[in-house]
Amino acid sequence: MTSTRVEVETWRHACHVTGLQPVALSDLARPDAGLVLASLWHTGGPEQQRKVMSGVMDAWEKARLPAAYLARHCLAGSDGRTILNFAQWTSPSAHRAFTADPRHQQTLGSAVQALYSADPPGRFLPHRFAERHGAAARCFTATWHDTEGEGRARSLADALAERAPAATASSAAVAEYFYAGEAGRQLLVLTGFQDEPSGAGPWFRPFRGLVRPAR
Repeated sequence: MTSTRVEVETWRHACHVTGLQPVALSDLARPDAGLVLASLWHTGGPEQQRKVMSGVMDAWEKARLPAAYLARHCLAGSDGRTILNFAQWTSPSAHRAFTADPRHQQTLGSAVQALYSADPPGRFLPHRFAERHGAAARCFTATWHDTEGEGRARSLADALAERAPAATASSAAVAEYFYAGEAGRQLLVLTGFQDEPSGAGPWFRPFRGLVRPAR
């Protein structure tokens, strides 16, 4: 067995021991998630896009992650350049405690920054979820709405969730996930599709993730 394969098997074993599983996508509406982190990265093209996604997930698979960590995913944009980063934690305070530890900045933070220089992700609180057709979502679009407060973000989410299904971006939409910005200045809407959605802008397909199964 080559040294590279030994390292990969070691990482997989560590994931199994800690209860984490390297799966494609977790439940975006899981009830134990009290914090969602999300951001878009823009790379130079398909080769860099794949390199960044693989490298980031390699770093997270090797990291010592607390029980408050639930999931992290990289989703590949259909334009061959964009990456949607999506992570779930049990609570904002638990995530802040993790990032405040300088050991994580020296190892995990440095590993990610070596691949891509990124600003901190947006912090969102799960608000509500709407199933449209009951089918499994395989592709997603991400829309950020600027708002003037947490109440406004939640009101906008309610209005979007309760509109007629025909008013969605595409009749193929099967689910919508609404996350209010922790600071009250944004609403993030992830829309799931069974097939590739139409319309302008990139859509995203799950590339790789690391998930702690819900109990």
